Amino acid sequence: MESPSLAGTLGGLKVLEPSDLPRYKAAVAKGRQVGWGYYFPYLLARNRPGRRVVLLGEDDGSMCVFLWRRRNHANTLDLLVAPTPMNVSVLRRCLERANDFNRNRTARVLRIDAKDSYDVSRVASLRVRERKTQYVYTPTAFNNLGGRSYRTLRRQLARIAELTHVDVAPYSSAHEPACLALLREWARRHRAQQGTAGGVATAYRVIELVNRFSATDLRGEVVLIDGRVCAFSFGGEIRRGVGCFVEAKSDNEIRGLSYFQRYSFLSKMQEFELVNDGSDAGRAGLRQIKNSLRPSELHKEYRAFQIQS
Repeated sequence: MESPSLAGTLGGLKVLEPSDLPRYKAAVAKGRQVGWGYYFPYLLARNRPGRRVVLLGEDDGSMCVFLWRRRNHANTLDLLVAPTPMNVSVLRRCLERANDFNRNRTARVLRIDAKDSYDVSRVASLRVRERKTQYVYTPTAFNNLGGRSYRTLRRQLARIAELTHVDVAPYSSAHEPACLALLREWARRHRAQQGTAGGVATAYRVIELVNRFSATDLRGEVVLIDGRVCAFSFGGEIRRGVGCFVEAKSDNEIRGLSYFQRYSFLSKMQEFELVNDGSDAGRAGLRQIKNSLRPSELHKEYRAFQIQS
């Protein structure tokens, strides 16, 4: 598949790269978004050479993030997130650019933070719909697991406490081969059970990117049992005070491990007032795990479609 030519309709845009992090985060700090989809390493992970390209522009002080890809046998352009900080006039211009590129009105706004959804709905040509609910935690709450609300979590953590030789360590490049092997096995099992690979492409890209960022912006943790990597977690800062738990995979054959890895990682993110752990992807098991950690709030992200005239 060809890559986009950054001329004509795409003139003034550039391919998103790690060096864009400071100005992107400055824009999110002004916009005060909390949504999982606004986390910079996640946006960067959507870049997949030969398949899709994330493009960045700036208009009147707002960051404009587009997704170019092949869809329905044609090259298409969508807004990956709403302009940040949100600006209705900028949004209209972004849609005009995407419509000109697509030569129709199929361009969408794929992720819209809850605080921006009303402003997006003011654009008469757009219909706004809710995406899956996201789980947001207060890491300091894990300092005390007493009381009935954490009963399920305590029971699951006790399963891991019964095992011998359980170690938790910061992720390093030395763990990469074992994490990739775990990811391949996780994908194989998920495909056998659910018929899909479970979105592992993002996990592969996060592992690839982790050493290109500071620990503030993207860090990882691994759980080793008898010296074997059995789980990994990654996350970092969306903006000051707000973190993102972007990726987690574990050996699902080890009872309690999925609970333990999330608790372990989230409880260490105490420099953040809030950490967004994304949605449960419609999976009942993941929903149970995330509810057992007692989210402090449920956050909404939205998607917008153009009304076809």
